Amino acid sequence: MTDGPNWQSSLKDASPYLTIGIQLAGSMLFYVGVGYFMDKWLDTTPWLLVTGSVVGMAAFFIQLVRIAKEVEGNEDDQDVGSDGPPNLAD
Repeated sequence: MTDGPNWQSSLKDASPYLTIGIQLAGSMLFYVGVGYFMDKWLDTTPWLLVTGSVVGMAAFFIQLVRIAKEVEGNEDDQDVGSDGPPNLAD
């Protein structure tokens, strides 16, 4: 069977992208959950849930930008030997 190394290398290449959805959903759901339970505990419904949602959306976008920069950096590292535009700063 020669398919062993091929699918394993493909899985290794895809592994950084497999958890992106979980990371993004977790960053949003964590703050919404904290807001919900704080509302129930302090009886301030719906204000802490709304606050948690806003903070969760901010965390979601911060996480999204961080992941996009990380992925972009990984792609730049792989393209080191490619023929790109000349560096005019020299």
